[in-house]
Amino acid sequence: MFALMRDRLDDIDDLLLQDESPREAWAAIKDEHLMRREIARELKNAAKQIYVVDQESVTADEKETDIRLRSTSLKQIGTIELKLGDERSGTNLFKTIKDQLLTKYMAADECRAGCLLVTIAREREWKHPKTGKKIGFEQLIAVLNEEAERLSQELGGVSLMAKGLDLRPRLKTEKQARSNGE
Repeated sequence: MFALMRDRLDDIDDLLLQDESPREAWAAIKDEHLMRREIARELKNAAKQIYVVDQESVTADEKETDIRLRSTSLKQIGTIELKLGDERSGTNLFKTIKDQLLTKYMAADECRAGCLLVTIAREREWKHPKTGKKIGFEQLIAVLNEEAERLSQELGGVSLMAKGLDLRPRLKTEKQARSNGE
């Protein structure tokens, strides 16, 4: 389930590079519930009857997960916790992997795959959760993945990852380039 979840999230990266990309529309979303629906819709469109997508499923502890991928053939679940990174601190995101994703949402035996999915729509920096140094989005995702890998190894039988969806404009428009003399 972990590999499948990772592949489907990579497919969303590819979608953001296509001509019909939802990048600008998604970048305008400021509500996690709305972003969750958009991501869930894309995951559902790619399911091919291999899994079903649940949104805000309730765990045994009455905690609501953002997105769950449930295998249609095996008793396996992949859990995705979504955060809009524009409004979150690095420390908050770092703690989310263990405190929220792992502890609250992955307690059941069939739920051994998890992802913290962080979106960003504007330029910004975060404080490194351990050193306090300013870091960019790519560095933040790397730090979050280091923590996910550490927890995966420490616990065994659990696969965790962090994934960043960069919704910032990739390139300047032709008009912007001309106005800058490029």
